[in-house]
Amino acid sequence: MKRTFDVLVALLALLVAGPLMLVVALLVRLDSPGPVLFRQERVGRYGRHFKIRKFRTMVVDQSQAARQITVGADPRITRIGRILRASKLDELPQLIDVLTGSMSFVGPRPEVPRYVEHYPPEAREKVLSVRPGITDLGSIHFRNESELLGRVEDPERVYIEQILPMKLRYALRYVESASIINDLKVLGLTARAVLLPNDIGVQRPMTDSNFWKLLDRFTGKLHRHRRLLSLLADSVAIAACWFLAYLFRLGFERLRPERPDYDTPVLVCVVLLYLVALSLSRTPTAMWRYWSLADVKRLTMACLVAGVCAAAAISMLQLSGIPRAVLVLHPIFCVAGLCGLRLVYRLVFEHMRLRVDSNVGELRHAIVLGAGDAARRLLAGIHLRDGWNVLGLLDDDPAKQGATLAGVPVLGPLSRINDPVVYSGATHIIVAMPGATPEQRASAVSLAVGTGLVVLTLPSASELRAPE
Repeated sequence: MKRTFDVLVALLALLVAGPLMLVVALLVRLDSPGPVLFRQERVGRYGRHFKIRKFRTMVVDQSQAARQITVGADPRITRIGRILRASKLDELPQLIDVLTGSMSFVGPRPEVPRYVEHYPPEAREKVLSVRPGITDLGSIHFRNESELLGRVEDPERVYIEQILPMKLRYALRYVESASIINDLKVLGLTARAVLLPNDIGVQRPMTDSNFWKLLDRFTGKLHRHRRLLSLLADSVAIAACWFLAYLFRLGFERLRPERPDYDTPVLVCVVLLYLVALSLSRTPTAMWRYWSLADVKRLTMACLVAGVCAAAAISMLQLSGIPRAVLVLHPIFCVAGLCGLRLVYRLVFEHMRLRVDSNVGELRHAIVLGAGDAARRLLAGIHLRDGWNVLGLLDDDPAKQGATLAGVPVLGPLSRINDPVVYSGATHIIVAMPGATPEQRASAVSLAVGTGLVVLTLPSASELRAPE
């Protein structure tokens, strides 16, 4: 299922992003001499090496330098390269790697061989058991990695000793809980990090919350018309996929002259056929906010059945002007398009509810000091609820370090809170040590205050007890 999803979405993405990729390729070539693509050896599934594709963002004579990490305002980066890196457009050619099977959309980011050598043997086997991905939670957490490394004296050592182990923990978490649903969540977080870079790890003004409240009211007014609107949206998507299949087969130049005169009435019949198939398959037409994997299966079957029926009817009527490639590609594009439409709606809806329901209208990312029972209860109450996201925990108990608590990694001892690598992207520090001695809690609070972030503490039992 994951591989099918990767191929379908990669094909659709390449078709949609194709013109943009051509423009980027031209800008890269005009900006500095050298090839358009940068190829670098990475370690993929089962330890097999492959060459990852990216748009070149550095000058040619230094792009193969021994240092394989980019730090801050690296002089090797070209003018266009800075824009591509900031917008993540340099990653677009990796869609080809997804199609060839070297990569997936979601999975542990592939490392160069020299860094994979630093993986512990047991972790290496697990991480390399799945296809590497274009994005993962580690990539989202360290989205400003080059800026972070630009502040330290020895970037290579910091990367190997601090950042790489944290990325490895995120990768292991992914392998242990891999699923299509988790992949969709990671893709949603990635899209939010790219499109709204200030939305993660930074407090946002109340005006942003007001926007989502207005959107919530507007969608509420449309709620009673949701069935009609969903049918219209599906109809537009099915028709758009029909034209997309034509573009794939004929191109822009041949689209108008070679498209038969009877194509429009045929398209109307095809759209009606697909709507009937979706209805008979009991695919929800007005509950996109609860879109799930089971609905993906029903929608896929409905599109394939409708596609076969449409192709059979067109063949029986001898409408030879419609290319066979269109009949083959259309149901495939419809699966990707209709699923993508519902996925985007659900992501926007959940984000809207998160913004509206949050008490302060902001997303808060926390590092928790303590990994005991109090921290476990804290995670159960706030993690991924009401605008809270816990990035990691710290605890001085060696037995807890490197483990996970409710899916959140324990990143090391309390002293690591002073490390910018650890609290990068965080907005709050929560001291969850109600059972510790007053001296231990005071020391933890002092460490937390040193980060300059907002510090919250869980009270002890004695502090909650009413005075006599």
